[in-house]
Amino acid sequence: MRRRVEIVALGLVAGFAGGLFGIGGGLVMVPVLVIWFGFGQHTAHGTSSVVIVAAAVAAVTPFAMDGEVDLATAGWILCGSLVGAYAGASLISRVSPLWLARAFVTLTVVASIRMAM
Repeated sequence: MRRRVEIVALGLVAGFAGGLFGIGGGLVMVPVLVIWFGFGQHTAHGTSSVVIVAAAVAAVTPFAMDGEVDLATAGWILCGSLVGAYAGASLISRVSPLWLARAFVTLTVVASIRMAM
């Protein structure tokens, strides 16, 4: 029961961060699933991806209601994103968990630095 409560709490924090910052929640979920819950790197990424789909639908609702969604731009980004996401997920099995974690950390650090400037 405690584990379920902790996982729901993770979802709450990740969903809040995703809705507030537009990050999809994976930035929060993947490290916590690996470090706190002992998931393998690949399983954490896969689990996070499933959750992000539903969370993104929930997060877009208030933005859409406030007229803060550019559907034309979102549609074009979605076209590329669908292909890129499938390609990335198809290749992930060839990447070792260690290198996957390093790439995730590197991307997070670079994005953080770029956004802070």
